[in-house]
Amino acid sequence: MCEGDESDNTRATCRPEKYGEDEFGTFRIDDKVWTMNEIRDLPLFMEDAPRNIDENPDLLALQSLVYDGHTDEEMAEHFRKLGNEAFRTSTGPIASQNALLAYTKGLEMEGKDGALNSQLYSNRAAVSLRVEEYQKAVEDCRRAIQQDPANIKARFRGAKSSEALGLTSQAIKFCDGALALSPGEKEVRQLRERLARQLDEEEKGRQDTRQAEMGAAMAQNVTDAAAVGLLEGRGLNIGPLLYDVGMYIPYGKPKPKTASDGGAIEWPLLMLYDEVSQSDFVEKFDERCTLGEQLQLMFPPDRPVDWDREGKYLHSQLVVYLEFFAEAEGAATRLARVDLDAPLADALARVARVSPCLPLHVLVRDSPALRHFCAEHLLQLA
Repeated sequence: MCEGDESDNTRATCRPEKYGEDEFGTFRIDDKVWTMNEIRDLPLFMEDAPRNIDENPDLLALQSLVYDGHTDEEMAEHFRKLGNEAFRTSTGPIASQNALLAYTKGLEMEGKDGALNSQLYSNRAAVSLRVEEYQKAVEDCRRAIQQDPANIKARFRGAKSSEALGLTSQAIKFCDGALALSPGEKEVRQLRERLARQLDEEEKGRQDTRQAEMGAAMAQNVTDAAAVGLLEGRGLNIGPLLYDVGMYIPYGKPKPKTASDGGAIEWPLLMLYDEVSQSDFVEKFDERCTLGEQLQLMFPPDRPVDWDREGKYLHSQLVVYLEFFAEAEGAATRLARVDLDAPLADALARVARVSPCLPLHVLVRDSPALRHFCAEHLLQLA
């Protein structure tokens, strides 16, 4: 063997082949050393089975030796035994993976023996149960029962997997199916009794939850009725919601409620910053407080909000307008300026009908946006 080419004026290096001789005759001595990749490509040393063996002639040859002359059912049975052996060998991940592969390969034979296919599905479910793939285990148990309704192990494993998923009623149905076939199955009966107790506890928990929800709803209705009564006594009515606040309250509608002492109303507020198309939501605001106090909390001088790039939203520079309904049904809404140093109740005393969530338009004094807002709504410039 030579390396290089003399015609290219390069130095040719020849490595003479070596030979030896023994009782079987002359043989060539090969200095080639195995690489780890070459070793791993041999079936005996493979750590993982490849998904496609078409490019591995050694595996193809082994497959030919294994498959030739055997029926699909015989091969499925062969893989079932391999899976059982792997499953019993160890509870480790490699053994579980090998068992899973074997049972799957057996099912891929697509044999016509329903009982055998049922065993393969049920055994694969046992592997899924071991590795905590409970949903896959339930699915295989269902397939196993379809193939062979008399497969008690599949029903038991389906019950165990359903229990792990928290599906107690489903687990009981699997147990009932197994006990209908074999009433004397002690392990299944014990599981059924435990599941029955668990279902009773779950049902009691659901009843307690429903009662608590009903109690909360009744208390809420009482609170709402008290708020409505208090407002009607002032001559203030509640109309429909003016603005969608779903982004702030996804599961419910904002409502005015009576304060804990019963002497005033706590209002939900929607703060609208028209100039910058931003908004804020205040879930509860006691009407005895002033909006000035609320704005001072929201817009401190040393910490501007993220969207106020000019830093002009200072509580001392803000003007607020309350949007409310005109008295005539169906008429357009109107706007009234709110005194920020007076309780909000004073502004509400001057209107007759409001939204359950009070819309408050907040603008900056002496700004072009305020001038445009006042002109658009026919308001005197603040």
